[in-house]
Amino acid sequence: MPSLFRRRAVTTAACTVLVLAPASAAPALAVETAAADETTISILSFNDFHGALSADYIGTQFADTVEDYRTAFEAEHGAGSTLLTSAGDLIGGSKSVSNVQQDNPTIDVMNALGLASLTAGNHEFDKGLDDLQGRVESRAQFPVLSANLVDPTSKEPVLTSHAVFDVDGVRVAVIGASPNELYATTTGAGLKGNEVLDEVAAVNAVADELEAQDAADVIVASYHDGAAGAGELTAERAARAEFDRIVGETSSAVDVIFNAHTHQLYQYDTAAGGAHRPVIQAGASGSHLAAVELTVGADGEVTGLTPRLLARSTQAPAEAAAESPVTAQVYAIEQEAVAVFEDLQGEVVADLSASITTDYQKLIDAGGSWKAGGTRAAETTLGTWVGDAVKHAAEQANPEVDLGVTNPGGLRSELLTDRFTDGGAFPAKPADLVGRLTLGELLDMAPFGNTITYFDIPGSSIKLALEENWRNDVRKFTLGWSEELTWTYDESRPQGDKVTGVWIDGEPLQADRMYTVASQSFLADDTWTTLGDPTKAPDGYTAFATGRQNFVNMGLLDSQAITDYARAQDAAHGAVAPDFGKNGVPVTDAPASVEAGQAVGLTLGDLVVDSDGAPAATAVDVAFRTADGTETGLGTVAVPAGSEAVTLSGITAPAAAGTGELVMTVRYADGITTVVRHALEVTAAPTPTEPEQPAPTHPGKGHGKGHDKGADHPGKGRVKGEDHPGKGRGVQRGAATHPVFSAHAWLTAAGLPR
Repeated sequence: MPSLFRRRAVTTAACTVLVLAPASAAPALAVETAAADETTISILSFNDFHGALSADYIGTQFADTVEDYRTAFEAEHGAGSTLLTSAGDLIGGSKSVSNVQQDNPTIDVMNALGLASLTAGNHEFDKGLDDLQGRVESRAQFPVLSANLVDPTSKEPVLTSHAVFDVDGVRVAVIGASPNELYATTTGAGLKGNEVLDEVAAVNAVADELEAQDAADVIVASYHDGAAGAGELTAERAARAEFDRIVGETSSAVDVIFNAHTHQLYQYDTAAGGAHRPVIQAGASGSHLAAVELTVGADGEVTGLTPRLLARSTQAPAEAAAESPVTAQVYAIEQEAVAVFEDLQGEVVADLSASITTDYQKLIDAGGSWKAGGTRAAETTLGTWVGDAVKHAAEQANPEVDLGVTNPGGLRSELLTDRFTDGGAFPAKPADLVGRLTLGELLDMAPFGNTITYFDIPGSSIKLALEENWRNDVRKFTLGWSEELTWTYDESRPQGDKVTGVWIDGEPLQADRMYTVASQSFLADDTWTTLGDPTKAPDGYTAFATGRQNFVNMGLLDSQAITDYARAQDAAHGAVAPDFGKNGVPVTDAPASVEAGQAVGLTLGDLVVDSDGAPAATAVDVAFRTADGTETGLGTVAVPAGSEAVTLSGITAPAAAGTGELVMTVRYADGITTVVRHALEVTAAPTPTEPEQPAPTHPGKGHGKGHDKGADHPGKGRVKGEDHPGKGRGVQRGAATHPVFSAHAWLTAAGLPR
C-alpha cells in the first residue's frame, strides 16, 4: 500500500502581547507543575469559522481571544510553547464580508494570527480542488491537510496528509482528515474524481507510521467530523456511528482529537491505550477556542494534559487592537474588508414587502450561536422563492423549463425587512434600508458560487427526489421547489412510498414523461454515478442524475441569478414578497373511493409554512372535479383556531358517480390560498330493490339479481386497488387518463433501479 506519510516541518514563532485571562476553563485532566526535565505546551484549535468577518468585528475579537490566551500561557511556559490549528471550514459558506472577496480577507487574518495548519473541511472545496490548491494555498501561509483525499490510482494523498511542528522543542504532528461524506457535502465535480478514504483508517495509517519512525512526540488528529450533539458521551457515541468510531477506533498513538463539521461545543475525556485522551470541538464561527495543554517529559511521553474551551472575547475591537500588534493587524484587515462589503451592502436591489426566511428563530441556541440553514426538514418561504429564482434564470435560456429546485443547505441567511442576518447577530437595518433588499444580503444568502443548470428527467425521478427527503424513515431535508410543483404525502407509509400525489401546474405528474428541471450545480452534480456510490450523491439526492438527459450548465452564478430575479420581481410587482402558500401538504386517512353521498373524512395537516410571518389557515373550500373539468362544490370546513390541521367533517361525496379529484382550497388570514388535491372515485350508491316476494308470484326478483349485479357491473361497488390500478392508497392522481403507481412501481415502469 502506498505510504500516507507526507511530512512538512514548520516552526512556530512566539508573539509578545499583553495578558488577559482565558474566558473559561475545564481542567478535567490536570497538568501537573512541570518538572525541570519536562515541557508544557498548548495546542489550540478552532473549527467552522466560515469566513466570519463582520462589522461587529468577530474576526478581531477572535484574534483577541487567541492573543490573550497565548500571551498568558507563553508568559508562564516560554515563548513558542503554543500551536494554533484549525479543524476545517475556515472558508466557504462564509459571511458576505469575506465571501464577496473570495475569502481572501479571512486567509489574510489567519496569516496574521500565525495559523499553523488547516484541515480541509468540505467547504474548503466549494470552489473546487484547483482553486484550493492554486489560489488558496498560494495565499495561505499554512498547509491544508487531508490524509484521506487520495489519488484513486496511486492512493497517494492529493493534499498534505500531516505536518510536524517544533513547539518549544516538542515535536507535534497534526494529521488532517476530511469528512467521509465529502462528495455529498460539496460540489463533487470539484474534487476531480479523487477518492475519499475512510477518515479513521487514514488517520491511523499516518499516526502508526509516525510512531513507528519516532517522528513525533505528540500526535494530534484533526478531524473535520464530530458528534451530532453535545450531550453525554455515551449517548453521542450511540447517536452517530462515525463519531463512535472516531472516539473508539482512532489509534492509541494519537494523543489529542479535535473535531469539527457539526458546529457543536463539547469536550470529552476518553481513554486510549490506558491514557486519557480529549475529544473536543469549539462550536462555530469563532465562538470558542479549544486549548489542550500538555506536559511532555524528556523522553517525549505525555505525562499530563488539560483541555479547555475559551469563549470568544467581548472586548471592544479598538481596545483589543491597542493591546497587541497581531490583533491590530487583524483589525486593520477586517476594517478594510468591511468597508468593501458596505459599499455592496448599501446597494439596494429591490423593495421587500415582508421577510422571506427559513425558520430562522430556531437558529439561535442558548449560547447565542447560529447554525446556518434554518429548518432544513421543512418547507420555507425562502426555499420556494429561491426555487422560483432558479427556474426564472433557466427560462431565459430555455422557456420550456417546468420546475426549479434548490437544496435547503444552500440557504445560508435570511432576507429580513428590518434586520440583517449577519452571522446570527441580527442587527437592525438603518432606517433607509428597512423594507429594502440589498445586494449584500443576497450574496450572504447564496455564498457558494454554484451555477445554474437545467436538464430533463422522468416524472419518476421527480417523485424519487421527494421521497429522498426522508432517510431511514425520518424527514431530513425538504427541497425548495418552484411554485408549479405541489405534492401530498403520508408519513405513516413506508420509506420510499410516502409521497401520495404530485402535480405540476395542477396536472398530475406522469412517471414516464420527461420534465425539464432547473437547479444549482450542487444538486445537479452526478460525480457519484461515476464512483458507483449513491451515498456520495449531493445531500444524498440521487434523483437528479437518475434517467437524466440533455444536461446544460449555463455558467451563470446562482447569486447573480437570484439578484436578477429580485430585480425582475420588483419591477413587475413593486416589491419582492414571500409566498406563504404550501407546496407540500400531508393528507391522511384518505379514501381511494367513496360511495355517492357518503362522508369524505380525510385530514389535511401542516397547513402553515415554517417561516416568519406565515398567516394562519382559516378554512378549506372543498369541491369535486371530474376528468372532464366539471366541478361540484361540496362545502367549507373551518380550520380550528390555532391549528395547522383540519379534518373534512361534514363533507360528503356528490350524488353522481364519477372519477376525478377532490380540490381543497385552503384559505389563509391574509387572503392567499393553497390548493390541495386528492384523487377520488365516487361510486354509485346501491340501487334500491323491491321487497322480496314469493318466487311463484314474482319470478326473477329474488336475491339472485342483487348478487349478480356486482358481477355484471364491475367497478361500481367499493373497488379494490388490485382490480383498478391507481385507485387504491397508492400515489394519487387527478384524472383517469394518467398512469399512477406506488413508489417502487414508478421506478419499475420507467425502467429505473428500485
